[in-house]
Amino acid sequence: MTTWSSTPGTTAPRPVITTHVPWHRSLRVRTAAAMALLALTLVLAAGAVFAHTSITGARDQLRTQATAQLREIAATDAFGGTLPSRATRDPAALPAELRGALDARAVVTYDDGTSMWAARGEGADLLATRVSGAPVRQQWADLVRTFAVSGAGAALIAALVSWFVAGRLTRRLRVTASTVNDAIAGRQADRPTAEDDEVGVLSRGIADTAAALAVRLEQERAVSADVAHDLKTPLTALSSAAALLGDDEDADRIRRLVRRLRDLVDDLLRLARAQHDAPASDVRPRSLARSVERVLAESPSSHVPVRVLADATVGLDPDRLARALTNLVGNAERHGDGDVEVVVDGTEVRVTDRGPGFPEALLAEGPRRFGALGTAGGTGIGLAIALHHADATGARLVLRNTDRGASASLVFDRALSPD
Repeated sequence: MTTWSSTPGTTAPRPVITTHVPWHRSLRVRTAAAMALLALTLVLAAGAVFAHTSITGARDQLRTQATAQLREIAATDAFGGTLPSRATRDPAALPAELRGALDARAVVTYDDGTSMWAARGEGADLLATRVSGAPVRQQWADLVRTFAVSGAGAALIAALVSWFVAGRLTRRLRVTASTVNDAIAGRQADRPTAEDDEVGVLSRGIADTAAALAVRLEQERAVSADVAHDLKTPLTALSSAAALLGDDEDADRIRRLVRRLRDLVDDLLRLARAQHDAPASDVRPRSLARSVERVLAESPSSHVPVRVLADATVGLDPDRLARALTNLVGNAERHGDGDVEVVVDGTEVRVTDRGPGFPEALLAEGPRRFGALGTAGGTGIGLAIALHHADATGARLVLRNTDRGASASLVFDRALSPD
């Protein structure tokens, strides 16, 4: 699953393949649950068929027993014997359904749920008897208990087996995700194990693609740095020559174009250096408001006002914060039509302006080098640098448009206890 460092309605994407997912969304848990449910369903279905057959046979046997018992009682009655307690001649003692079905010429049986009745004759010739249905009820209870225990056991075994099998599969997928993340981050990554099933083929393909893309990206960064460095010397000479021109309109236009080209080359160099910097090594709990005030006091944007709504202690690297924040402020000053403000609100540092806002393509796709920033143009490198340093210091870069202009925020995940 690929995620981005953003929140709903905002953007600042950094592609990351998540290696840990919530337990209820895990493929391993879902597979185990599905297999357990399947095993339970199969056992209960087989149990229902078996129970129906067994109970039907038991009832037929009970019916035969009641009919035989009625014949024995009739023979005893014919020789003047006394009727046993399980026999009767009283129609009122019979279930209503059995009374309605009496036949003078045949034996009628009826199961009232407790006993199996057998009767023949009508009026003075009526003779009926019953056999207890307790054995059938006990057999039903035994079957229910047996298949409930069997179903639970089958579900548990199926869940354990599928948990083990799916665990091997998901472990390989997590290894592949870690390999891709290492390749994206420029770290050395081991190639996934060479298993010849579908997952192995897919994992190796993804890992190889990520490694190839990482190499291409590193080559592109190196080319950008080399080109920017090689352009510095002729640009310096061009700037000096442009400064010697007169004060007419054409000379001013040339100087503006030279300054824009010089800014572009400087941005390229800054981004190349930023992407090759070592990871932040001084992340400690610090006051966010004081850190922001210190950064702006020491930067060329010291005239930008800082408003503190709420302070919080967060883990940050002051150098990374300074590089990210100064690039956001500089971007707002260049493209925001002035009136730039920095607001500290808990774990969020928000840079706002009154400009035309960010283009929809930027909000949808995130900062890109050489992406136009509004009607004023721009390279997009400043936001890319800010995103790089925000990631390094543990913050998310969140971009949004408001009713007054653009808003770029550095959001830290949580507040910490102060030292």
